[in-house]
Amino acid sequence: MVSQLKLPVFLVSIRAKLFYVSLVLLLIPLIGFRFVVEMEGYLRDGQQQVLLSAARFLSASLSERPDLMGGQQTGDNALSAEEIEQRRLISVVGNSDSTLAAALGKSYQQSEAIERLLAIVAKDGARIWVIDSRLVVRGLEGNLNGQTGLKNSRDEAKRSVVTWFQWAYRASVRPLVEQFGNTESAAVVEDSDAVSQAVLAQVDRALNGQASVESRHTKSDSTLVQSAAQPIWLGDNIVGAVVVEESDRSSRSIKAAGVEALLGMTILIFFVGFVVLMIFAWRLAYRVRRLRSEADGAIDSHGRITGFISGATSRDEIGALAGTLEEILIRLKRYNNYLEQMAARLSHELRTPVAVIRSSLDNLRVSKQVETDMVYISRADEGIKRLANLISRMSEASQLEQFLQGADRETFDLDLLVAGCVAGYRTAYANQQFISNLVGSPVLVYGVADAIAQLIDKLVQNAIDFATPNTAIVISVQAKGKRLILSVENNGLPLSEPIAAQLFASMVTDRKRSASQTGHLGLGLYIVKIIVDFHAGYVRAINLPDGKGVRFEIEIDSALT
Repeated sequence: MVSQLKLPVFLVSIRAKLFYVSLVLLLIPLIGFRFVVEMEGYLRDGQQQVLLSAARFLSASLSERPDLMGGQQTGDNALSAEEIEQRRLISVVGNSDSTLAAALGKSYQQSEAIERLLAIVAKDGARIWVIDSRLVVRGLEGNLNGQTGLKNSRDEAKRSVVTWFQWAYRASVRPLVEQFGNTESAAVVEDSDAVSQAVLAQVDRALNGQASVESRHTKSDSTLVQSAAQPIWLGDNIVGAVVVEESDRSSRSIKAAGVEALLGMTILIFFVGFVVLMIFAWRLAYRVRRLRSEADGAIDSHGRITGFISGATSRDEIGALAGTLEEILIRLKRYNNYLEQMAARLSHELRTPVAVIRSSLDNLRVSKQVETDMVYISRADEGIKRLANLISRMSEASQLEQFLQGADRETFDLDLLVAGCVAGYRTAYANQQFISNLVGSPVLVYGVADAIAQLIDKLVQNAIDFATPNTAIVISVQAKGKRLILSVENNGLPLSEPIAAQLFASMVTDRKRSASQTGHLGLGLYIVKIIVDFHAGYVRAINLPDGKGVRFEIEIDSALT
């Protein structure tokens, strides 16, 4: 089976998932850019209609005007060839597109009346041709490199006071806009011969009575140039054609402005939306982490409910979850209280019947009984003693907790206390060897001396039960800085792994009892844990090297400053 790929925690967190969701905002510029592209196509179609209308207007203005299109200009016949050429050169130099006019050569013969009319209707960025039936250019007005109104307004904006936001906007957005073909500042470079051929081909169709709208691209920068041609009529005859040209610089400028505005608004919306989503994600993750921490800290190492869940007053889903967890903790606390008090209640309830049975056995013992009856009475008496012992141990833990709650702390010498306990053990367990490794000087502890003595009793009793016969039990006290280590060590079987993890829990034991042994409830080390926690210490069980035995270590604070 293919193992699952383990990703970093952040990549699967709520904040990361909300970040992934925020990337959906990137669809806004894609949709907007698609709209801008389609809008550019609509603008080009509209431009064609405008050019065609302009060509029709000029055609109507020049038609039925024999003084303009009926032949050569009045007075030209009276001029010499040099004077005609001189006038042509002057008109070339004064033309708005002098490069193209010069390239036309003698095909360009200016009609001042026609060009005055063209100058009235010509617009910035457009070029108008008037060509007669002899393919002689009688009028040429305008230039495709004229500035658009949009560019002029932007130039004015550039001259205005630049704020930090405008600077950041231009530094980030303008370079992106230029990638979409924004060439409004570049001049339209044309091949004069190619322009003449394209215009004359369109004029040929117009001279045949066919109006047309065509598009072509310049070879240098692929600028789109659109042109509309209309015939000029004189009676029933076509005496010329008018051609109106305009580049797509205006539509491209509008497209660039749209893309620029789109990118600017997208960056602003994405930034604001991202910040809002991140704040929301942080707040959401904070509430979840706080809920997890409160749920984890609500139960102590003994399994008691000691904390509470806040945030249950919120009306959203997390608040509902907090409320549910709080209700669960309340129910668990009630159940734990019931379990904690059950041992004391059972102990109290069982003492009376045990006392009755014991008194009955005593009465039977003093009465005359046969020898076989005395055997059964002795067995019953042994069972009652074991039962009484179990009842006493059942209430020991709860009694100890009540004792610690009302006990007064005092400063005492741990070294002296351990020495006294060892002396008592040597007397009580004459067949067991004890070795004490003490500091030899006062080792002060601030706590309850009787509780520490009970702790040592439990550890020593546990060591005696598990020690290998004819081996010593070692009781040591060590001082390490501000910490004191009390240890009890015995040779014997090591701790098993399943038991070591829960050794200090209630009702846990690793004893393999025989029928003749005194029963154990697994409360001895649990009592040790209660006393150590009361003194803010640590307790741990360690297997000796080579599995020769077990050492229990208690680490508590010293009262020395």
